[in-house]
Amino acid sequence: MIYLVALVILVLAVARLTRLVCKDDITAPWRLAIDRKLGADSFWSRLIWCPWCVGMWVSFAATGVAAWCGDVLNLYPGWFALPLQMFLTPAVAYAAAWIVDKEGD
Repeated sequence: MIYLVALVILVLAVARLTRLVCKDDITAPWRLAIDRKLGADSFWSRLIWCPWCVGMWVSFAATGVAAWCGDVLNLYPGWFALPLQMFLTPAVAYAAAWIVDKEGD
C-alpha cells in the first residue's frame, strides 16, 4: 500500500514540475526568451513547450532520485534501482503529462 501512495505522490510531483516548466506564467518569460533567441521551431523551443517532452525529462530525474533514496533507505536491494528507474520513468512521465495535458491552461 505504501508503494502505491509513493507512486501517486511521485506522479503528482512530476506533473507539477512539468506544468511549472511548460505552462505556468512564472516561467513564461524564460520560454519566450528561448523562442526569441533560438526561434519558435528550434529543438529547445519545442522541448520546453511540450508537456510530453518535459514530462519525460522531469520523470527521469525524479525516478532517479526516488530509486537512489530507496537504495539508501534499504527498501530494496541495490541492484534493483536501475531496473526500477528504467521501467518507472516512462510510466510516470506518461501519467504526469496526461494530467498536465488534461488540466488545460
